[in-house]
Amino acid sequence: MTIAEIKELESARQNPEQFNVVHFLKENNGYCRAHDWSAWLLKTFPPNDALGDLGVAAKRIKDGYIDAFVGFPATSLKKFIPEAEPYSFTPVDDNHFTITVEIPAEVGEVSYENLSKMKEEWKNGLKLQDSKKQRREDREAQEHAPRIVRFTDIIARIVALPLEDLTPREAYDILRELRREVSSMF
Repeated sequence: MTIAEIKELESARQNPEQFNVVHFLKENNGYCRAHDWSAWLLKTFPPNDALGDLGVAAKRIKDGYIDAFVGFPATSLKKFIPEAEPYSFTPVDDNHFTITVEIPAEVGEVSYENLSKMKEEWKNGLKLQDSKKQRREDREAQEHAPRIVRFTDIIARIVALPLEDLTPREAYDILRELRREVSSMF
């Protein structure tokens, strides 16, 4: 399912019968995921401990949409959604099933506006994952950043070396590393 299809599915919540329905989608990577409103339902009103303990991932999609989701390996379906649980498990098709969670009375008014506001507050509090491109750029910048080496640190390392315990090869390697660090200071 594409992000556009997921957004459409998760935004169709104006009908009160859809307020507490969690949509799980089996994705190509072998995971079952619940996105957006469904992820919020699972984290806010978890039907069992296994689903409540799932971590949330959130990432910004190109159009500015924040995709928040929880997931688990499809092979672990019975662990997360046991058949004996008191909620309804409804297959929609081979790659989509739903469960219904209970929204407690403490929530107050169960309306689309109220629940939507709660979901948006939850979503805005999530830490966004960095994109692969951003992580690669950060890693490259870190690799090419000049290291600050203090002369006193090098002296302290030399004094702390257990020379009597080093093999000639280990001593040579350490000396070469220290020489490289000293030369980078000038």
